[in-house]
Amino acid sequence: MRALKILILEHNPFRLMALHQMLNAVGIYDVLTAPSLASALRSLKCRGTVDIAICDPQLKGGDGLALIRHLALEKRARGLIQLGNVAPSLSADLDALCQAHELVLLGRLQSPVSAVLMRGLLDRYLQTARQSASA
Repeated sequence: MRALKILILEHNPFRLMALHQMLNAVGIYDVLTAPSLASALRSLKCRGTVDIAICDPQLKGGDGLALIRHLALEKRARGLIQLGNVAPSLSADLDALCQAHELVLLGRLQSPVSAVLMRGLLDRYLQTARQSASA
């Protein structure tokens, strides 16, 4: 798989580790992990823009939603994978935010995350990136 830089925001250490290992298993090794919004923002500041961010927009404390807004407004990610169940009204707002700021919403995954579905979303991102490069 092409080298991708991915940021995961997840409060739960077990889920964070599982997502990280899942990405490593499909050949993605440049993975930034963050247990909080503050650590995610520090990683972005130090390591720059990521290809894909993975987070739950409804994380307690509003960290997920705040990160998505930051990524969209500051153009710090090209793609987004949402985790968890998202309220329909919030989902519509996030779709509009992503579209307005050219943050590609690759899809939504439920916990426990399926490696097959994750791989499909990563492949979709790579396909979109190839189409953009050839256009």
